[in-house]
Amino acid sequence: MSERLIRLLAELPPAEPDSAGTERIRMHCRAQLARQAPRASASRRAPARQDRIVQVWQPLIAVLGIAYLTEVIVQALRVYGLP
Repeated sequence: MSERLIRLLAELPPAEPDSAGTERIRMHCRAQLARQAPRASASRRAPARQDRIVQVWQPLIAVLGIAYLTEVIVQALRVYGLP
């Protein structure tokens, strides 16, 4: 950064938080969390369809990744003339 920019930044007044805005945000967040709490406990009882899909796809992706990595290593060994 240039010296002029550093001087200009140093002259800026310190930022003061807006207490009214902060309280508004806090109340909004608490309201959102209160609305989500019943949904979260209900979803723990029965796994959602999306959870079941993730349970199937994660192992499949891991197996495909291992197969890909193995093939990359085999190809690299062939390029370098190793068994």
